[in-house]
Amino acid sequence: MWTRDNAPPSVGDPSSQTERATLVLAPNANAWTFEGTNTWLLAEPGADVCAVVDPGPDDDAHLAAILAAAGDRRIVGVWVTHAHTDHAELAGRLARVTGAPLRGSGRRVAGRPFQPGEVLPVGPLEVRVLATPGHTGDSVCFHLPAEGSVLTGDTVLGRGAPIVEPGRLGQFFASLDLLSEVLAPAGSVILPGHGPVLPDPLPELGRRRQARQRRVDQVARAMADGLTEPDALVDHMYPDLSPDLRDAARISVEASIAHVQTARS
Repeated sequence: MWTRDNAPPSVGDPSSQTERATLVLAPNANAWTFEGTNTWLLAEPGADVCAVVDPGPDDDAHLAAILAAAGDRRIVGVWVTHAHTDHAELAGRLARVTGAPLRGSGRRVAGRPFQPGEVLPVGPLEVRVLATPGHTGDSVCFHLPAEGSVLTGDTVLGRGAPIVEPGRLGQFFASLDLLSEVLAPAGSVILPGHGPVLPDPLPELGRRRQARQRRVDQVARAMADGLTEPDALVDHMYPDLSPDLRDAARISVEASIAHVQTARS
């Protein structure tokens, strides 16, 4: 049963959005996406333009919901935090329908790549690009300095831990450190790619970092005891794991193995 503290986000719920970021929840709920992908519309209050972040799956109803949420505002940017299908599949179609430029950071997304620290104007609203590799090599976050919010994609989820690509765990820790700096001011808030908004970001980021480090330490101890195969480590570390999440756990374990091996070399 959902409570106010962990309720799924919904369009129009004040606790699930901010003055400049409006949520449209995609209809792609599953074990990996929680209630679905959080698509965000960014606009200064009263402005006649907006940008769309993470349009989500290629779904007719979701496309219609995005356009309805934009209303009379012209969509001037279609941006993705990373190229995974659950965030980016609809992006090309939305860009064609609206005429807005499509942008991402990797080669799998058409358009001019984002640059770290780049400022993106959406009418009077300024949005700053943060390079946050780890979950993927092309992951970025979007900072709204006017209100202290950050759209984190899958770098920080509303709950739980994201997959980190093997070989990128060091980058992931550095990305969490960067977000901790950006989100330090009072009143900051995390607007994640999945799950509920996080209004008290620094303790959350600290807990996420500590939890990931505990898993790395657990893998290091198991490897020292001779347990080195990823599947065996998944069985050891996640004895009650749902079969739907086994692939995700294996990727996370492989990332920890690579991190431990790098530290030892």
